[in-house]
Amino acid sequence: MSGTEKGVEAARISRMVYEEMERTLHGLLGPENVKAVQVTFDGAWQTLGELAQTGIKGVQIAIDLISELIRDLTGVVSFNIIPKPPAEIEVDIKLKTTSELPFKETVAPFVEMEAVCIAKRIHFQALVDKEINGLRCNINEGFSIRFSTPLGKPTVPIQGTVILKHDEKKQLVMETTTNLPGTTFPVSITIPIKQLLRQARKKAF
Repeated sequence: MSGTEKGVEAARISRMVYEEMERTLHGLLGPENVKAVQVTFDGAWQTLGELAQTGIKGVQIAIDLISELIRDLTGVVSFNIIPKPPAEIEVDIKLKTTSELPFKETVAPFVEMEAVCIAKRIHFQALVDKEINGLRCNINEGFSIRFSTPLGKPTVPIQGTVILKHDEKKQLVMETTTNLPGTTFPVSITIPIKQLLRQARKKAF
């Protein structure tokens, strides 16, 4: 395939990816937010050719996981997705209010997770990882964990690498590693984010 043919094929794939992402995300947001989504996508399709190099399956993984997360969040005000070469997606979600998702789990002697806290803004970059059928995300802001310890109830931001994927039960989960409050001891945590969001929505109604 010549350089010209490769360019044409990259443009075709990137346009197809763009249209699929736009269609999926427009279906998730209300009519009042459609304009914001269009502004975000305006001109962005040119860079999707780089993302498309991961293959259509990789792109579909990104679309499916991000749309599923947004679908289960409550009070989404706006959603921006910005493809960034060579193969990264920047995601910026604005919510009406903060929220706390109760989540009890013992992570160390006398230390228990008490809740997952969600801020009014969720911002991260993501790369497709086809080996795990998920996204390898670099969280800038949006999520934190409140612990219950003998010395109090500190809240620790979730920052750095987080894996967003489906577990063996096909449930959307977040896998992260964080230090226990007041220590340098890391613990690995799997947060059933879809389950927690749905439980919170049921309680709200």
